[in-house]
Amino acid sequence: MKRVISYQSTILSLVMCLSVGGASRAWAVAEVDAHAGHAHNSPAGGEDSHVQRVAVTQEQVARLGIKITRAVEGTVHSEIRVPGEIKVNADRFAHVVPRAAGVVRAVTKSLGDHVQAGEILAWVESEGLAEAKLDFYAMEAEVGCCELLLPRAKAIHGNVARLIRLLKEGAAEEAIRKLDGLEMGQYRGQLLIAHAAYLAARTTHEREADLHAKQISSAQELLAAETALRQARAAFQATMDTARFETMIEYTEAAQERQVAAFNAVAAEKRLRLKGADDEVVTSLRALIPKVALSEPCQCPDPNCAEGDLPKLGDTLGKDARFAWYALRAPFDGTLVEKHIVMGESIDTASEVFTVADLSSVWVDLAISQDAIPSVEKGYAVTIRLPNGGEFESEIAFVSPIVDADTRRALARVVLDNSEERFRPGTFVEAGIRAPTEGEAVVVPQASVQLVNDHTCLFVWGDSDFELRDIVTGASDGQQIEILEGLQPGEAVASENAFHLKAELATSGRSSGGHGHAH
Repeated sequence: MKRVISYQSTILSLVMCLSVGGASRAWAVAEVDAHAGHAHNSPAGGEDSHVQRVAVTQEQVARLGIKITRAVEGTVHSEIRVPGEIKVNADRFAHVVPRAAGVVRAVTKSLGDHVQAGEILAWVESEGLAEAKLDFYAMEAEVGCCELLLPRAKAIHGNVARLIRLLKEGAAEEAIRKLDGLEMGQYRGQLLIAHAAYLAARTTHEREADLHAKQISSAQELLAAETALRQARAAFQATMDTARFETMIEYTEAAQERQVAAFNAVAAEKRLRLKGADDEVVTSLRALIPKVALSEPCQCPDPNCAEGDLPKLGDTLGKDARFAWYALRAPFDGTLVEKHIVMGESIDTASEVFTVADLSSVWVDLAISQDAIPSVEKGYAVTIRLPNGGEFESEIAFVSPIVDADTRRALARVVLDNSEERFRPGTFVEAGIRAPTEGEAVVVPQASVQLVNDHTCLFVWGDSDFELRDIVTGASDGQQIEILEGLQPGEAVASENAFHLKAELATSGRSSGGHGHAH
């Protein structure tokens, strides 16, 4: 398993008692033969037979601040540096446009103001909104009217059916009178008249049949009575059929009208909301519609109205000067970053009057060159460096699968928390993307590596001195560096202020006439 180094190495402060020179301030530089028993890990495969060492004292270490760190095995992230730009989080960026054309009557917010979701930004007076309100009022009132007609049609249909059933069954007069007071419209009279005519014709026919059997009346009189009975029966049956059919039709039509009215009211409400009306406006308009009981006329509440007058629409809707006004509101918490609206201006539904941006988070869009694209993946750590020197840690949130046709670069995006408003969209930045290298290697702090006579070297700590050792380096992330050859895990190296050791080697080499064989 790979181990990524978060280098918190053990710093050895060299507080042990050093045997070379006691508390002397003098340096001791020695050159020994590697074949004499002081072999080292030379990456050159033994080309150099000399090992240079710098002996130090405790006082020198303390005064110069030389510290050492033990090498460990781990994985170093190589840093890919790319340019970038801070941008607004487009997922929290909105243009506020009017819901209906109109004239600006008030502007309540200014550029740069912080706003909350639903907060009013401006007021607009719209003729279209007024028309939508009146249309909604009319459609809702129509639903109320249908609410009166539908129950009445249903009641008439049911009551007529009960009366027909009693009449066909030949119910007694008392049973029929129990239906008195139930609404049946004109059908009660039609049915009772037709039924009475039928009963009269039947009685006449029975009397004529009895007289004819007693040879008191003629056959012609009996035939006339039979004809009258048939006609009365047919008329009664036709009246029942007509009443049954017409009440069913009226009930069905009332139900359909109620359904259509309800649909029209819903459509009117949708149109009203599209014009900028909110729940409060819809509820207040609906509350203005008169509520009347069944069969009761809608009376004018003004005592000065003539008897039977209906309330005027203007009185019902009130005399609110803002009847045609609606509010432009903030879509979410944010900052007004653009404002293109003044009082008295005529605006339409294409006008972008405000722009609201939630700057609590921002995007950093990075431009990844084609050769670096394979090395960048979502989740990789990244350091964002601002022009003022500030650095912030984050990770890659998105890598585009598409290369821009003009720049030949791919987009990588970082999301930064901006609750403290540190980042301003439009700022150009530099980013360092840390991509892990393959496999593990010996790792030491970057500051440990020194360049001595064009050789990459380390000062490796021994018992009482530092050995100058050539190395081969690998990947570096600016903090740590891989040592591919010349050092073993666990060996200790000068990790801070090693340049003092390098300077002493250079001084020693000059004093010996250049024969110090310094690397």
